[in-house]
Amino acid sequence: MNKIFRSDNPFWIGMGSIFDIFVLNLLWLLCCLPIVTIGPATAAFYYAMMNLVRGEETYLSKDFFHSFRQNLKQGIFLGIPLTAVGAFLMLDISMCYHAGTGIYTFFMVFFAVLFLIWLFIALYSFPLLAKFEKKNKDLVIWAFVLSIRNLGRTLLMVIALALGLWVCHLLPGLIFIAFGLVCRFQTALLLKILKPWLPDSAAEDELRPLAFLSEEEEETAHEEK
Repeated sequence: MNKIFRSDNPFWIGMGSIFDIFVLNLLWLLCCLPIVTIGPATAAFYYAMMNLVRGEETYLSKDFFHSFRQNLKQGIFLGIPLTAVGAFLMLDISMCYHAGTGIYTFFMVFFAVLFLIWLFIALYSFPLLAKFEKKNKDLVIWAFVLSIRNLGRTLLMVIALALGLWVCHLLPGLIFIAFGLVCRFQTALLLKILKPWLPDSAAEDELRPLAFLSEEEEETAHEEK
C-alpha cells in the first residue's frame, strides 16, 4: 500500500503537480484554438508532461513552447490528416447509426473498428512526435505497432480518454483540468512503453529530439528490458 503513495510512483499525483497539470491543460487548449495546430499542441502537451512525470527540473511552459515551435510544421501536417480521418469516421458511424438496421449495422461496426484503429494510432503518434525525430509516415507505422504490441496499456489509455470526455460532457467546466489528468495518466503508461528508447533523464538534454534506434539496437534494448 505504501508503494502506491510513494512520490516516485509514476502514477502518483501530488498536490504540487495539480497546478502544473492545470497550466499544461490550459496551454494545450489555447494552442489548439486555431484547430490546425492541434498536432503540435498535443505533441508539446505530452512532451512537457513527460518531463513532469520524470521529475525534470525544467520550466514546463518553456518545455511546452519549445516543443510546440520545434514540431510546428511537422505537427500540422500530422495533425490535420489525422483529425480529418477521425472526423470522417465519426460522421460515417453517426450516419449508419441513424440510418437503421440491416446493411447499415454492418457498416457501422466496420467504421467503428476503423475508428478504434485510428484512435490507437492517434494516441501514440503525438507523443512519438514529441520525443523522436522521424517522418510522419514512420511515426504512424511505429504508433500502430506499439499500440498493438502494448494492447493492454493502449486500452487503458482509451478508457482514460473516454472517461475524461464523459466527465467533461457532464461538467463542461472540468475541461480545464480533465484532459491534463488524462494526459498525466497516459504519460505514465507511455513512459513504461518507451523506456527502452528513452535515455536517462540526467544523461541527455531532453530539449533535443531523439532518433530511433536501429533494428539491432532495438532488439538489444528489449533484451535488456
